[in-house]
Amino acid sequence: MATPSMAITLNSNTTPIKQEHQHSSPPPPQQPPVVKTDPPDLLIEIAQQSPSTPKEPQFLKSINDLTNLSAAIDTFKRRYDELQSHLNFIDNAITARSNELEQKTQRLQQTQTEKAKTPSPETVAEITKVTETETAAAAAPATEKPEIRSLCQMMCGRGLRKYIVSNLASVEKLREEVPAALKCAPKPAKLVLDCIGRFYLQGSKAYEKESPMITGREASILVLEFFLLISDHENAMEAAVKKEAEQVAVAWRKRLISEGGVRNSGEIDAKGLLLLIGGFGIPKLFSDEDVFDLVKLSNSRQFADLVRRSRSLVTRVTGICSWC
Repeated sequence: MATPSMAITLNSNTTPIKQEHQHSSPPPPQQPPVVKTDPPDLLIEIAQQSPSTPKEPQFLKSINDLTNLSAAIDTFKRRYDELQSHLNFIDNAITARSNELEQKTQRLQQTQTEKAKTPSPETVAEITKVTETETAAAAAPATEKPEIRSLCQMMCGRGLRKYIVSNLASVEKLREEVPAALKCAPKPAKLVLDCIGRFYLQGSKAYEKESPMITGREASILVLEFFLLISDHENAMEAAVKKEAEQVAVAWRKRLISEGGVRNSGEIDAKGLLLLIGGFGIPKLFSDEDVFDLVKLSNSRQFADLVRRSRSLVTRVTGICSWC
């Protein structure tokens, strides 16, 4: 009997021992942490050097380059052909237009030639007039110059200026001949404007000593003087001629202003411009000061009787003097 109880006791005692033994057992071993390391540099270099794709052969690259070049040449050839075609079209158009103009010119010349063969009524009248003039000149006294009358009747301003230049040594004789001849002209005012030309646009330096233009300027100023001697010329002046004379006076004044002003102009310029506005009228652009300077600088006392023939000048100067 005692044996089983002992066994029970032993059994009861052994159980806690086992549990105590289980609690005192060592912990399981821990695995070391995994450390990531970079691959060696040699492996990276080998990976970079190894081609990912197979290398293209050299002859295939040359074939591709030739193909691109061929396409570029073909495009250039087409553009060149288009340009050449356009140039040919322009050349043909110019040639056709030139031929057309040449034909028109030939037809015009042929028409003018036919008209020249048949004189117009105006031409017949002019020829008759010249013939009558020559007949009258032949019947005139030997002391009268028929050439000056013919020049004025034919409205030849350049010829009249040349005649005056060739007779500058006899100014008094010109004063007797030219005014009377101007009255024979169909339009004396227009003839005088054509005679003076455009000498007034030339600067003072153009008329230095021994200049060939000096005689031409002297002749032009003389014909302005002769024109002022004609009585009642202002009433018969056409509006177009009066406007042309005004433009001449304004251009002359503008040139004097560019050279220092009207008050600084020379005696010859002042005299010529004063005779011009005295014979054709004073433009509105001219101030009283301009007119006064021209009268003072031109030494007008030497030709005071001539200035008094101009109604416009007398009226303007009188008004200036009364204002002073």
